[in-house]
Amino acid sequence: MKGFAWKRFFSFIGAALAVSSADPAWAAYPDRPIKLIVPWTAAGTVDMVGRALAEKLSEKLGQPVIVENKPGATGQIGSSAVARAEPDGYNLLLMSATVHTVSPNLKPNFPFDPIDGFAVISEVVSFPYVMVVSSESPYKSVADVVKAAKEKPNAISYGSFGPGSGPHLISELFALSTGTRLLHVPYKGAAPAIADVMGGQVTFFIDSLPSPLGQIKGGRLRALAVTTLERSPTVPDVPTMSETLPGFEAIAWLGVAAPPNTPRDIVMKLHAALTEISKDSAYGDKLRAVGLQPVASKSPEAFREWLIAQKQYWGDVVRKANIPMVE
Repeated sequence: MKGFAWKRFFSFIGAALAVSSADPAWAAYPDRPIKLIVPWTAAGTVDMVGRALAEKLSEKLGQPVIVENKPGATGQIGSSAVARAEPDGYNLLLMSATVHTVSPNLKPNFPFDPIDGFAVISEVVSFPYVMVVSSESPYKSVADVVKAAKEKPNAISYGSFGPGSGPHLISELFALSTGTRLLHVPYKGAAPAIADVMGGQVTFFIDSLPSPLGQIKGGRLRALAVTTLERSPTVPDVPTMSETLPGFEAIAWLGVAAPPNTPRDIVMKLHAALTEISKDSAYGDKLRAVGLQPVASKSPEAFREWLIAQKQYWGDVVRKANIPMVE
């Protein structure tokens, strides 16, 4: 062959080798629809986030992202399905604090490893819990509630979704932080708890901000404090719990994960897409309107370390408050 022909021949061989050595999953991914499992019922806050996120992921990845609701066992059924799925990037999970950092501390035989049983990718939403009382309540501040609780042990009541739920643990953290004894009144969901707070049958309720936001804005509930260290842009006039109780923090969050052993290239492509979505102004405005803050983890590794710290944090609360294990 002449020199030019040899040069073209070796260039072709080099290109072929480069293509053959590339991870085929990365080169083709995604080439078909992706399923995003939401392990909670349709029409709730988590479902709303899942659908908004799926729409944006579809735009970024060039393939449909279909939300599938798999509720049951406090989020464990849907999460288990993803933990057992093929690690090809086509079955993703919308993670939640309840399943991955709270409940594992309360169940002696949790059905899966809540962190390392997945290829965790990124946190996607962060939001506070909020302490609410009836708009007719005599308590105008967190300090008022603390004062009353100290004067009347076990007389100040709070609602929850039941033993081991987020509202239960955060209310017990509040009791620990203030040296008070409170009366726990469990309910089967947020709606009946909120109704009894508005009616004055229960003193206060601590729930994730989106849940009582309508009643707060409608004037039927008074928000005393949010549980993040910084005030929420959705209710900027509501103080943080830490303004009264320094260091008090309880974060609600959602994240995205894939099955364990998902190829690194796929994980990083998804992480890059989620990072871009967190900066989308229209998407962000939609979430902030209901009390949610779009976020993205610096890396999958950083997200994993944060999850480990959160799980330890709630484990400490469970132990210090002597909260019993649940079946």
